[in-house]
Amino acid sequence: MTEMWQSVTRKVEMDIPFVVKDVVLNDPALAEAVLRIQLLAHQVEVNWLNYPALPVMWHEVSQVMACRDRVIGAFEGEALRGVLVASKRQQGGWHIERTVVDPAHFGAGWGYRLLNYLLADADEVSVDTAEVNAAAIALYHKAGFVLEQRWNVPDGLVLWRLLYQAGRLCPVVHLEPSGWVREARQVPSPNYDAREHGRPELLVIHNISLPPYRYGSQAVEQLFTNSLDPDEDPFFATIRQLRVSSHFFIRRNGQLVQFVPVQARAWHAGVSSWQGRERCNDFSIGVEMEGCDFEPFTDAQYQMLLALVQELRQYLPLKAMTGHEDIAPGRKTDPGPYFDWARVRREIDLPM
Repeated sequence: MTEMWQSVTRKVEMDIPFVVKDVVLNDPALAEAVLRIQLLAHQVEVNWLNYPALPVMWHEVSQVMACRDRVIGAFEGEALRGVLVASKRQQGGWHIERTVVDPAHFGAGWGYRLLNYLLADADEVSVDTAEVNAAAIALYHKAGFVLEQRWNVPDGLVLWRLLYQAGRLCPVVHLEPSGWVREARQVPSPNYDAREHGRPELLVIHNISLPPYRYGSQAVEQLFTNSLDPDEDPFFATIRQLRVSSHFFIRRNGQLVQFVPVQARAWHAGVSSWQGRERCNDFSIGVEMEGCDFEPFTDAQYQMLLALVQELRQYLPLKAMTGHEDIAPGRKTDPGPYFDWARVRREIDLPM
């Protein structure tokens, strides 16, 4: 990649844009911040649902501090942006009691970050939400929840119980002789050329999010097809001139997108070296995971990655799998500390 891309990504990766963590509500200042956000978000939700009877979890700081459920907080610097409260289920796993985000920061991804943190080490999670709460249902569907039960409360509100189960998906993919994966959404990129040194031996894992730390847009596809609109986000103007690509992109929901056939050389690694060999693009396959250095990847992503690698190994002489940070140390940090190499190693018999 160009020096511009190197400098832009280095600056982004050095910053810590957010922290999501378990919190204990024994600090009155934190408890007061939690109460404030809950009450503000509650009022917005009442208006959205047109349901004044919607209960609040807490009315005063002392009730917040008495909470014995699991509480996860999302912070931007020292500022609290959102809270997720979950209780232990008798049958195991977690039940989400409430997810609230500061209304001044709606639409910035805080609800998803809280949910993603909870799901990172959970086998099963349930949640109840109103059928008319389209934003909440879309959030849970995006994270892999499915409808388990639908019922009416006495005053007519329709509720959904949604359930998440890790390992629910069992993707199957097929590599065609053309070098394209049949089940992938194929978005051909112009940013590739012919391999000059044989077939790919190395699989390189990256992470990417555009805008930074935001998921679900078409911006990654636009970047890899030279169609990024610089007016959509200030960051886009700094990278619009790049000519980069990857073979594959795995979205948060596990969807597989392919840009370059595996026989061709995608432009994903930049200045790089593996076992003394320079120019890793010449002999590698690039897989971009939708994500960043600061939060876990999803179960659906790992399942698709594992299915993809198992299929590629049937037809390509892959010898190893590594991270972008390992072939470009000091310049790159992806896929980052949250990528679960141990999980991948258990399933894939490739040196890492």
